Amino acid sequence: MNHPYLFVPTILLSATMAQAADDIAIPPGGEAAVTMLHAINHRMLDSRYGRRDAFAERLAADDFFGLARDGNWIDKSGFAGLLTRDRPAVEIFYDNISVRVFDDVAWIAGLVTIASENGEKIRVRYTDSYVWRRYGWWLIASQETALSGSASGEIVTRPKPAGLDWQGVDPVGDDLLLLERLNANYVDAFRRADAGWFDAHLADDYVVTFADGSFHDRGDALADFQIPYFDQSIRSFPVGAVRIRRFGDIALIHAENDYELKDGRKGINRYTDIWRKTGGEWKCLSAHITIFKPPV
Repeated sequence: MNHPYLFVPTILLSATMAQAADDIAIPPGGEAAVTMLHAINHRMLDSRYGRRDAFAERLAADDFFGLARDGNWIDKSGFAGLLTRDRPAVEIFYDNISVRVFDDVAWIAGLVTIASENGEKIRVRYTDSYVWRRYGWWLIASQETALSGSASGEIVTRPKPAGLDWQGVDPVGDDLLLLERLNANYVDAFRRADAGWFDAHLADDYVVTFADGSFHDRGDALADFQIPYFDQSIRSFPVGAVRIRRFGDIALIHAENDYELKDGRKGINRYTDIWRKTGGEWKCLSAHITIFKPPV
């Protein structure tokens, strides 16, 4: 269901500010947290694209870091710049909103359609990450990807492929070192079209936003990971500019692939992966890809 501007009650948003009452010094759980984050998300979209008030900028934590729609890395000041760069939208519609809460960390995935004065409409897939600190939810990361004309706004689903198996051994050691190696192994498994590795390391409810803005569930992603893209068309696919941030049992990995195709064209994609440690193992919850430089 599409929703136009929604002005949410202030009481649901007050927990985002450090001046909130002491009785919410710890994050709410269950449906209370989900309801609060839905309200924050709706208000954020209104502030980000519509009214252009100070809410979105105030919501960003000092250690905010993310990716703009054009693939540029942005910190808090860069995020503030986005809020004043474009003209306010005439209409905003949002859809496919998913809120997931893991104690004091949460992330929101959704699709927003922005209509300008000249009638142009842009569809944007976004993933926002929040952490609870100082009595409220604070935005610590955001990533946007514009949908191409052919990309569906609905989640693409497929059953998990049969016959996947992985007999390898995971690295051991310090969590940050593990996450660095798992990130490298993720890229290497893509090069080798090793869907078995992904089956062993993706959470059951894993989702991914591809570079065209399309949104895919775990089964469809596994089927895609079986396709030998590297052998077919890619000459090199390194990983670089890796930045790992940990918030308890949740970690955000920001990185880029500065690749070259076999026809000589070069491009850069950038991504954010969200990992969760559960039962002593790290599993990838979400991946989001944005084009920084298309292949030319």
